[in-house]
Amino acid sequence: MMDHVARELNSGSKLPMARAGTLAVGWALVVLGTIAPYLLAQSVPSPAPKFEVAAIKPCESALGGGAGGRVDGGAGGGQVPSPGRLNTNCQTVMALINTAYVRFANGRSNGAIKVPISGGPDWINSERYEINAKADGNAGREMMNGPMLQALLEDRFRLKIHSETRETPVYALTTTKGGPRLSPFKEGSCAPAGTAQPSEPDAKNEKPRCGFGGVRMKQPLLIVEARKISLDEFAKNILSILDRPVINQTGTPGLFDFHLEFTPDETTPALPRFAPSDNSGTSIFTAVQEQLGLKLASAKGPGTFLVIDHVERPSEN
Repeated sequence: MMDHVARELNSGSKLPMARAGTLAVGWALVVLGTIAPYLLAQSVPSPAPKFEVAAIKPCESALGGGAGGRVDGGAGGGQVPSPGRLNTNCQTVMALINTAYVRFANGRSNGAIKVPISGGPDWINSERYEINAKADGNAGREMMNGPMLQALLEDRFRLKIHSETRETPVYALTTTKGGPRLSPFKEGSCAPAGTAQPSEPDAKNEKPRCGFGGVRMKQPLLIVEARKISLDEFAKNILSILDRPVINQTGTPGLFDFHLEFTPDETTPALPRFAPSDNSGTSIFTAVQEQLGLKLASAKGPGTFLVIDHVERPSEN
């Protein structure tokens, strides 16, 4: 879906406004993901779950998922998700590593969080493989694409990988001199995150869902909403659309509801851009300051990096 939307948005073709809006919202939903803990490449308590059987075969065609390639077992791939089964399309080993150690690290969906991955031979970015694996039981999508895929890569590809923390450019989130203008969460105002999202939250007094509430478009603005989240979660998840990690330095505790309207630009590279080239829209920096009483400033801070120490072509099935 992400590659399809990107091609249409970047093709230069003139899309009807309704069509463009649908594409933008779809893209933004993929980019933002869900409000999930920001835990990357950390070890899973032993013993790590493994697939009962797994078939890995090279792809004859070069077509397939890209660096953030498509995975099934609940994540796409054009097949009906099946509990306990993981089916990937043709993906590079680098894409599989990104899926296992970043997107679904620790058995959680981490949205569109980006972590630089270095090391390894050139072929991990060009040769593609298809995986069909079966778990013992009804393992969920996040567990199969995270810890279980990690175990498979380490077993069949002899993958050795470690994480490092280095100083890197970040954005520091602080409060303005006038103080934050946040909406405190009111207990009972939203439904638990696991419940279905109502199509019309105001109809029949249905409550909106807690956590990430979705994205709407008011061209050229994107409207992002979230409920019952801390400023740490806001910085690490909602603001993960920025071109640098964001570190919460507000020192403000509590849970809040967020409503943010901004115009995507070069600092939100994964989002579609509808603003004129003169940058006359409302940047996310201006929106955060004027709408929330917070401030984003360039700074240096700890960043997570993954380093591939060793990897081999997969063993026979």
